[in-house]
Amino acid sequence: MDANIVLQVAAAAAALMEEEEEEEERLAIAAAEIAAAELMELEEGEGLGGASWVKITTDINEFHLMPDPCFKLHFRMSRATFERLCTVIREHLILKRRLIRERTPIPDIMLMVVWLLATPDSFRSVALQFGVTPGTLYYFYSYIILSLRELADRYITWPTAEERVTIRNAFHEATGFPGVVGCIDGTHVYITAPVLGAASYKNRNRSYSINVQAVVDNTLLVRDLVVGEVGSMHDARVFRRSILHHDLVEGTRLTADEHLVGDGAYTLTDFMMIPFPNNGHLNAEQRNFNRRLSQSRVRVENAFGRAKGKWRRLKFLHARNQAIVVDHITASFVLHNFIILGGEDMLDHEELGRPIHANEVLGNEVHEPDEELEDINDEEQAAQARGVEKRNFLMEILGNL
Repeated sequence: MDANIVLQVAAAAAALMEEEEEEEERLAIAAAEIAAAELMELEEGEGLGGASWVKITTDINEFHLMPDPCFKLHFRMSRATFERLCTVIREHLILKRRLIRERTPIPDIMLMVVWLLATPDSFRSVALQFGVTPGTLYYFYSYIILSLRELADRYITWPTAEERVTIRNAFHEATGFPGVVGCIDGTHVYITAPVLGAASYKNRNRSYSINVQAVVDNTLLVRDLVVGEVGSMHDARVFRRSILHHDLVEGTRLTADEHLVGDGAYTLTDFMMIPFPNNGHLNAEQRNFNRRLSQSRVRVENAFGRAKGKWRRLKFLHARNQAIVVDHITASFVLHNFIILGGEDMLDHEELGRPIHANEVLGNEVHEPDEELEDINDEEQAAQARGVEKRNFLMEILGNL
């Protein structure tokens, strides 16, 4: 075939592909405009009300040129970390064939999305601030948080055997409690009442929420994350339904002298140490056990506090699309880890050894029982029996310190 004909055919095929991609993007943005209008109505009680959106001219380069301390204040990470994040997102989008041409520079898109994640500002105000329509902003937001959620397996990883030794040593040195490789707890992210099944999302505070379970190490790095269970679900049930629990029962994640630490909402097993319930008659060794366990376990509360402090939209999400909710929450914790892994410490290492206050010692709190826990299998029963023996053994060790 003539070379000119080959080139002409290739050019025609490229033009057709470009036309199809542009049409697909137009449809996606149109859908995003509808979603953004609904979101603005949820946020402010009204949408555009038939008004035409008028873009305000802005110079986004002024954000890029901010001095680093100011940039970090607004975007929750150093400029160097932000630039690495942009590179990771660009490579991921190319790998997923979602970025054929970079019509809007990825760094500009990431500024908008990170600002959204880091502040409770409305979509309307953020769109105005960055000179885009709410629909365009929502389009950027939806595919960036999807990408971050897809990257979760890269940045939220269970510690290797070598890493677990480091974690155990750090906890032991700081708190005296042996064998701790992670702290576990659940937190609630409050959301708009879903259209379907709203009652199941209502938590004990009678608010609608998503239950988020995390295991955190001594550096506040999230090592396991479960997002998406309804707010009414008991923490112990969220744990039992997780892949993590299955693996721990099977003995594939920890060695015999390793365990997680949690509060009294969880069940005592050889892989989960919880405090002695304080019935007013605890002896000195049991109170010492509770205090040292609590000093280790408080790190997960620190992590939730830091994550919600940086990514403030986690305090309340205006959204009816639960897929978007899951993507948003997961994306926020991926960024939490990305920053720590980039060398920006979230916790002063000396703080790990800080003596906790009396009101932080576990054992006094009241937890409603989870009825589902009555239906346990033989493996779980054996793990519970070993847990009683292990806790008593650890109590004796701690009593000799």
